[in-house]
Amino acid sequence: MEYPVIPLHIGMEKPLRCLHIADTHLLFADGRDNAAKYNIAIRRYGEYVYTNIGRNVPYFLDALLYTRDHCDLMLHCGDLIDFVSLQNLEVAQKLFDLAGIDYFMCAGNHEYTHYSGQHPETPEEAEAGRHLVPHYFRNNLYFDSRQIHGLNLIAIDNGNYRFTADQRERFEREVERGMPMILLIHNPIYTPALADYRFDNEEKGSLALIGCPPDAPERHRKFDSCPPDETTLDFIARLKQEPLLKAVLAGHVHFHQNYVEEIAPGLRQFVVGGGYYGCGEVFEIS
Repeated sequence: MEYPVIPLHIGMEKPLRCLHIADTHLLFADGRDNAAKYNIAIRRYGEYVYTNIGRNVPYFLDALLYTRDHCDLMLHCGDLIDFVSLQNLEVAQKLFDLAGIDYFMCAGNHEYTHYSGQHPETPEEAEAGRHLVPHYFRNNLYFDSRQIHGLNLIAIDNGNYRFTADQRERFEREVERGMPMILLIHNPIYTPALADYRFDNEEKGSLALIGCPPDAPERHRKFDSCPPDETTLDFIARLKQEPLLKAVLAGHVHFHQNYVEEIAPGLRQFVVGGGYYGCGEVFEIS
């Protein structure tokens, strides 16, 4: 695979090369799961591998090998797995281990769902998923930070289309470090241009963005599955005002290509296309 290369000049102590991908949607289930989950795996495989002409596992393998050979680490912005199953989690963990790469990731809206919205989920299943999934990954999926070569990478779970007050407080503590920051989220921050791009260019792309305001055009709001609360809108405004925040990385939209837009003066949001389409981008951070 070859990926577009994007230079980011933010004053690093030492250059860093990262591959940004999202939306792999691994689809594995076995006899340890119930019949409903196994049937969903089969049906979703048809969606992601045939209907969308995707190759989710081969493309993920390509990304792992590219990271191993050409990058310092992988930045994965969520939906690595399509639903919670032991085999999905084991495959994800094993592939990372076999590739021998370093990675940093955030959760997507599929990391904790048991049935990808295709079957009713009990509160007990939801709680079990929240307990199980984090054990298979190296960093905290709810909120985590990692400092490397003078850069502060921050990953925040916004898979339910909202930010929490606790995540805001944790972010403020990261600001106190005084280091340039790059933020990883799954659901992109809403802009009118991003929503319009979906309508005009991506018939099957997702329009569920975070922070779509009440006064947005109706066609932008009608696909908004979780309208933002005040905490979410306030945090988005805060992010746009933080001079130490140098880039926002996201996924979720399932576009056929990558999308980038300046969402505040000097702050660009890089929305990577579907991983099962082979989309990705390399950041050369210096």
